[in-house]
Amino acid sequence: MKKTLIAATLIAATLAAPAAELKLIPWPAKVTPQTGQFTLNEQTVVTADAPFTNEAALLAGELHLKCAATANENQIRLTTRGAEGLGEEAYRLEVDPQGATIHAQSPAGAFYGCQTLRQLLKTEAHTLPQVKIEDAPQFAWRGFMLDVSRHFFDQPTLLRLLDEMAGYKLNRFHIHLTDDQGWRLAIGKYPELTQTGARGNYSDQNAPPRFFTKAEMQEIVRYAAQRHIVVVPEIDMPGHAHAAARAFPKLGGGANTLNPASEATYDFLQNVLLEVMDIFPSPWIHVGGDEVNAGAWNKNAEVAKEMQAKGFADTQQLRKAFMQRMARFIEEHGRTTAVWHEALATEPDPQTVIFLWRPIQAALKKALATGHPVVLTPAEPFYFSARAKDAAGNQTFRNTLEAVYRGTSLLTNVPPAQFKQILGLQACVWTEHIGSVPELDNAIMPRLAALAETAWTPDAVRNFAQFQARLKSSANQ
Repeated sequence: MKKTLIAATLIAATLAAPAAELKLIPWPAKVTPQTGQFTLNEQTVVTADAPFTNEAALLAGELHLKCAATANENQIRLTTRGAEGLGEEAYRLEVDPQGATIHAQSPAGAFYGCQTLRQLLKTEAHTLPQVKIEDAPQFAWRGFMLDVSRHFFDQPTLLRLLDEMAGYKLNRFHIHLTDDQGWRLAIGKYPELTQTGARGNYSDQNAPPRFFTKAEMQEIVRYAAQRHIVVVPEIDMPGHAHAAARAFPKLGGGANTLNPASEATYDFLQNVLLEVMDIFPSPWIHVGGDEVNAGAWNKNAEVAKEMQAKGFADTQQLRKAFMQRMARFIEEHGRTTAVWHEALATEPDPQTVIFLWRPIQAALKKALATGHPVVLTPAEPFYFSARAKDAAGNQTFRNTLEAVYRGTSLLTNVPPAQFKQILGLQACVWTEHIGSVPELDNAIMPRLAALAETAWTPDAVRNFAQFQARLKSSANQ
């Protein structure tokens, strides 16, 4: 993934730039090109009101400029003045021959204005076109998920990915930390999880343990927060749990599940979640809840005893009790539970966030009817790792750039009264067949750009042909 896809440049600078020439991704809600330009030089400084010092420092570092307390002219200014009425992530960017001003109510809005300014900059001439941009996102949740269990990807790779996300104004990084193939986060109370549970991957079950230390993950979280990205951890339960059961066989429930009838299982998970919540300030804790082979529990004597004691007719009722207990624990600690849509069968509390991946229409209707907030992450078109064979029999990625760009078509039949429950969109990369950084890059780009524009830009002003032209021009800079 090339940095130039984020730091896209634009136009020859002496005349007003037609909107189509601005190489902005995602496309802003409203763009008003004007005549003129602002030229940066060695005297140009970045100034900021007190709430925006972090954003000013990041921008100055990217543009190789200095920050200053005040400046009369030749400045890039980040200010709350004139930002009345702007929403939480909104900004207004104004460029004239004297400088550039980003108006915002919040640090997030100021940061997104900075990303637009970076894309506007014609680096060779050090100029910005004179323009007025008023912008705000279509969706609050603009996410990307990476599975680091099947194949592990290290901290430098994730930091680079966060840079790509930030440049495209994506703001949720969902990290799938545990699954059958590996447990990838160090938990102080249970070193066996990484000594044993982190050994192996999808390609090689004997590969040396690979995982994130607490310090490494805290640095990832801090780096993301500076760029207004929330890192959302996922600890999958009670299924997709073979790595945990490999480290602690007594917790296993069979068929890659944890034993839902053992108090030791709950003690273990609650201790794990306490450490996870200490590392991740995320308002959301994802616990999976998908693809649980609850039928395997029928062979467990401890499960049979528990079901008899509770009067459960089948293992699905036990699964429901398990999920509700874990959700209560998370909520008692001030966080919101997130699950994949299969967990709708366990009747989660209405505040639980449902991640929809399949079958989209039936699950979407049920989630909305029961009052849940929803993140759309359907395999078609948002699984970037999904494969297919082309006409020549070669493996290719199934979901095309255009399919990703048109992903909001899934919302056509959502009643207006329920639309507010749609938090936003998220793409996912599952790494069964992605084991190297070049393979990961190939899976993500350029569809990450299409996802970003689909999630940010209002449908009424999006145009796929224009997006393709901007993307191509940006890649050639």
